[in-house]
Amino acid sequence: MKVAVLVHAPFERLGQIELWLKERAAEIHYVNLYEEGFCYPALDMIDMVIVLGGPMSVNDEDDYPWLVGEKVFIRQVIAEDLPLLGICLGGQLIATALGAKVTNNPEVEIGWHQIEKVIEDDSVFHFPASLEIFNWHGETFELPPGAKRLIQSGVCANQGFQIGDRIIGLQCHPEVTRKEIQEWIDEIGGQMVEGDYVQSPEKMMADVERKAETVRPVLFALLDYLSSAAQRV
Repeated sequence: MKVAVLVHAPFERLGQIELWLKERAAEIHYVNLYEEGFCYPALDMIDMVIVLGGPMSVNDEDDYPWLVGEKVFIRQVIAEDLPLLGICLGGQLIATALGAKVTNNPEVEIGWHQIEKVIEDDSVFHFPASLEIFNWHGETFELPPGAKRLIQSGVCANQGFQIGDRIIGLQCHPEVTRKEIQEWIDEIGGQMVEGDYVQSPEKMMADVERKAETVRPVLFALLDYLSSAAQRV
């Protein structure tokens, strides 16, 4: 199994996804967009694409001109019908690549918050009815054309969408471990403005191993679902 991972900052990591990939002896091709000389892999050599989060906005093309080419690459992945997962910025990039807007969320949402499943449909991936999961975002995506809304939180209506059986975009972060959260606090803690849905570092780190472990089987099931898409009729 060969997986391309689009990375937008050195402190954005696969986290728990790396465990799933190691279990499958996957070959990972990292595309570090923050480095000069990065290159996208040939899609005929790739079985899945994962687009990670990042501290920038999808609308910051003047400051991060590589966003333009990344959206083109994402459209090519979709045209090739490859399994595609976007997390936070990654989900927003999929949405914008397909013509949807990304705008400010009603509230900045940082920390562990409950999401709820909003759809009963055999054609999509099923999240649990409710799950405490990590978030770090101030913006949110509109649903792109043809998308089905999967989950919501108390202050973010579009926490996840699916298109067909090979594309899932998430606003939340199911991949995080203690390491990722601590790095974000250290690197981009300035985004932690005061708000009813912005937790303190102490609260974010409390019981973090148990919370991440609770999310892990859902994340692994989602990755299994996407990776088996090519075998489903």
